[in-house]
Amino acid sequence: MTIRELAQLANVSPATVSIALNGKKGIGEDTRKRILKIAQQHNYSGAKYTQKKTKNVLVLKFWKGGMLVEENQSFISTIIDAIEGELRSRRHGLTMLISKEALDKTIDEINYNDYCGIIAIATEIVGGMYRFLDKIPIPFVVVDNTVPNYKYNSICVNNSENVYLALKCFKDNGHCDIGYLRSSIQTENFNERNEAFKKWVKVLEMNFESEQEYLLKPTLVDSYKEFKQILRIKDAMPSCLYADNDTIAIGAMKALREAGYKIPDDISIIGMDDIPFASVSAPALTTIRVQKEAIGVQAVKQLFWLINNQEFQNMKVSVTGDLIYRHSVKNLIKEKAQ
Repeated sequence: MTIRELAQLANVSPATVSIALNGKKGIGEDTRKRILKIAQQHNYSGAKYTQKKTKNVLVLKFWKGGMLVEENQSFISTIIDAIEGELRSRRHGLTMLISKEALDKTIDEINYNDYCGIIAIATEIVGGMYRFLDKIPIPFVVVDNTVPNYKYNSICVNNSENVYLALKCFKDNGHCDIGYLRSSIQTENFNERNEAFKKWVKVLEMNFESEQEYLLKPTLVDSYKEFKQILRIKDAMPSCLYADNDTIAIGAMKALREAGYKIPDDISIIGMDDIPFASVSAPALTTIRVQKEAIGVQAVKQLFWLINNQEFQNMKVSVTGDLIYRHSVKNLIKEKAQ
């Protein structure tokens, strides 16, 4: 009897059978007992999950509307390219699987015998879904999400330090009054950036009022349209704006220009991620460049550490970026000196 045949008898997925047989968390005790009973009744010999020797890694990309994994230009694709390159250098193959909306169902239907490990692109995975990853019975690493309070291996950007770099740039250029172009879509990255923004404006003694927080969808078109509506009824703006990512920043810049604002003469803006459009926007956008290639390479390294040694569990790596100073920030200190 195969694990799939046992799963059919129990009316569950092969992944659920693996969890039950290996004593892992993720299923109810009644379900576990029922599966173990059926396995015993049919003299199922594979009482433990046994993985075939394979040199193939599954890259699982969760896609919830694609607003971030697709809209944010090359951020995720660059990471995946780096993953593929590192796997190729190790003589391993890559299979891509995109899960749209039903992450738990996707995880249940994977044939884990085909893979030695999984790299999960978790940009759009949110808190209530984290528990689904515990069903994965083979080594896996989560990318672009800290998955807080879950003992998963992960690699992501250091949102707190990156936000500090952006706000410190404003402060060093003489800006005191700041506004916040915040994503209206909640993800772990955006939640961490929100917390960091509120923390660092206080530490840096910058002036921020709640009415200067503007909720915008993180797409070029939506951020432009929504901020354009805001500017029609907004009397005054602060001297600088921090945006949760470059997509929001660039959309807002277009709305500001159409409303008669000059950037950076009237208002300065800094984004996050350094997407390709950032360097060719008008003006070129100051932003925080994250080492996307390094994230992909490190994800593969963590996965193989875990495959080869189970002691490398619960490792969470964060990557701090670099400030890329362009033309969207005005130096008020230099202006006053003149």
